Amino acid sequence: MATGESTLSRTYGPLLTMTLDEILSSGAIQDNVYEMAKTLSWFKSGNRIKVLQGGERIRIPVMTGKNNTFKWYYGLDPLSITPSIGQTTAWYTWKQGAVGIAIDGLTLRQNQGPAQINDIMQEKIRQAELSLGDGVATGIFSDGTGSGSKQLTGLTAAVDQTPATTTYASIDPATNTSWRNRSVASVGAAASNLVSNMRTVYNSCSKGSEGVSSTPDYIVTTQTVHEALEALISPRVRYEQNPSGGADAGIDTLKFKGAEVVFDDYCTSGTMYMLNSAHIMMFIHGKANFAMTDEGFQKPIDQDALVAQILFQGNLAVNNRRKLGVLAGIS
Repeated sequence: MATGESTLSRTYGPLLTMTLDEILSSGAIQDNVYEMAKTLSWFKSGNRIKVLQGGERIRIPVMTGKNNTFKWYYGLDPLSITPSIGQTTAWYTWKQGAVGIAIDGLTLRQNQGPAQINDIMQEKIRQAELSLGDGVATGIFSDGTGSGSKQLTGLTAAVDQTPATTTYASIDPATNTSWRNRSVASVGAAASNLVSNMRTVYNSCSKGSEGVSSTPDYIVTTQTVHEALEALISPRVRYEQNPSGGADAGIDTLKFKGAEVVFDDYCTSGTMYMLNSAHIMMFIHGKANFAMTDEGFQKPIDQDALVAQILFQGNLAVNNRRKLGVLAGIS
C-alpha cells in the first residue's frame, strides 16, 4: 500500500467508521428505510419483524393436519399412544442485500473536521437509505427469482396465484393441501367483481378456530385498485362536516371487514393481498440488520476513496398459508 493510500485510511477511516456506527446504533437508518413503503412499515409495526442470531436457514414449524388421537373413553378404556403426525418444517433461505457508501479522497481532504465529515455522511446515508428501502420494498412483492434467485422471497411466492402447483419453503402444496393460500387468479372488472371476490377470499382466509388471529388484518393493493374500491364504497359512506369548513370528500382510512386497506407503490399491478399478521413475518439476522461490515471504512486497492457496506440479511416467512389470500387480474 502506498503512503498516500495509508494516510487516507489512517486519517479518515476511524472517524467515518465511528460516525456511521453511531448513526446505525441509533436505529435511524432502520426507521427511515421501513417508513419508505407502506408494507415495509407494516412489517416494522406490531412485532412482525423477528431477529435471529444464527442458523444455516430460517426454520418455521408448520401444522399440516389435525391430531387424530382424541377419543371419548370411560373408566379404564385404553387411550391412544399413537404418535401424532401432521407437522412439518418450512425452510427459508437467508437472502442478502448490501449498499455501499463511498467517499472519494478529494472530498475528504476538502472537508476536514468532525462536523464537516458528519455533514457528508448524512448526505451519503440518505442515499443509502433510499437504495436499501427500494431494494427491500421491491423484494417484498417479488417471487425470489430476481438477481439470480438472490432476491427476497416475497409475496408473489408466499401468496401464490396458483397455490397448488409450486413448492414453497420446501413444502409441496400438491401433496400438503393445507399449505395452500387462498386465491382468485382472474377477478376481472373491479366495478362488478372486486367486492364479491374480496368477500370470498377474506372469508376463506378466516376459516379456523384461532379467534381474532384467524382474520386478515392488512390488505394491500395498488393505487388504481384502491381508488376503484373506494369509488365502490364511497356511495355508502356518510360524510361528516369538516372542522375547517365544507365536506370531507375522501375516506381517511379504507377498511374491509375491519382490515385496513392500503395501496403500496411496490405492489404488483392488478393485484391485492390479504395478510394476517399472526401468520406472516420478516426474519432478519441480528448481525446484518442494516449493519455496517465489521471492517468499517476501507480503501479499495485501485481507488482514492474509502468505502463501507451496510448489510441486510433476512427473508419473509409464513407459518400458515391458509390464512393468506391474493386476488389477481383486477382491471
